[in-house]
Amino acid sequence: MNSRACHEKPGLIADSGLTWFGRSRLFDSATVFLSLWIAIASPAAVAQVVVAENVPPQSRFQRTVGYLQSASPALRVDFASIALAKIAVAYATEAQLAREEARSQGENAMSRAWSVAVDRYARQMPVLIEDIELGLPVDLILGRDKFLAISVADRTLILTHPRPSQQSAFEQEILAAFCARYSCESFMSEGSGSRPISVSRRQVKPEWNFTQQRWSCSYRGISVQFEKEGSLSNARLICQQFIQEIVVLADEIAWQERHAVPIQWEELVVETTPHRPEHMVRLNEIGDSVLIAIPLLYGNPELLEKITPWIRGRLADQEQVNIKLNADSLGWQ
Repeated sequence: MNSRACHEKPGLIADSGLTWFGRSRLFDSATVFLSLWIAIASPAAVAQVVVAENVPPQSRFQRTVGYLQSASPALRVDFASIALAKIAVAYATEAQLAREEARSQGENAMSRAWSVAVDRYARQMPVLIEDIELGLPVDLILGRDKFLAISVADRTLILTHPRPSQQSAFEQEILAAFCARYSCESFMSEGSGSRPISVSRRQVKPEWNFTQQRWSCSYRGISVQFEKEGSLSNARLICQQFIQEIVVLADEIAWQERHAVPIQWEELVVETTPHRPEHMVRLNEIGDSVLIAIPLLYGNPELLEKITPWIRGRLADQEQVNIKLNADSLGWQ
């Protein structure tokens, strides 16, 4: 089932008895459709939903899983262990939020039932991880809905975040942790080219120009003008943060593009990720995104559109794109 049709808190199936939990106020229909399940099942039963022909475009996460399906068992074990550990944290956090909600609403029965169900689900993750550590076979399966299923011996888990809107960020978090251990570039031969692009974490230094009326900072074609009546120290901090954000974002997108991730420039959007400092920038409709802390870009929804031509020019090695911004109109003064 496609969980994106559901709202923020899907129901849960747990154990082979398929006990149903749901929060009916979160659904339009009285029937609770579930986007996440864990069951004692044959891996073949899940594999039946894999599409064998007319394969649609895949995200980098999905292509990495595709590579791992025929890679060494050790790689699959590490990937599955990372994914299970992170899904356990996600559901433990969700259970805590549900308990707090239940207390704030006078022990609301629905919130209490949800927290119990999520706690029960989260407690099964260490069991699966122990099975992996015992050497039981691990399979990774991509289903029709493009979600990942992890099969450990006779247990199969579909890896979905408790909040569907955070599924893409969750997948990117798993991918980042796995690729920190392994050279994932070798998995993505298609379109990767021979010249690596590293993600930038360097400190950039904008240039400043002072006149009688205003101050301006600039960096490779982008300039921000500040009215002189404002605070110079505040202007310096804001400009440094802004330039740092756009350079890191440009380098992140460049890295993704070099690894065959399609960038839909008109669809770029910055979203928050609850309970963590990073923001999620969606790159396309198939689920690719990057996780970086960009509070200024997030706080000004129209700003990303304004600086996108500069990022595109930087990635394409085109002639420098010049963009002038006014700090006052952006609410920075």
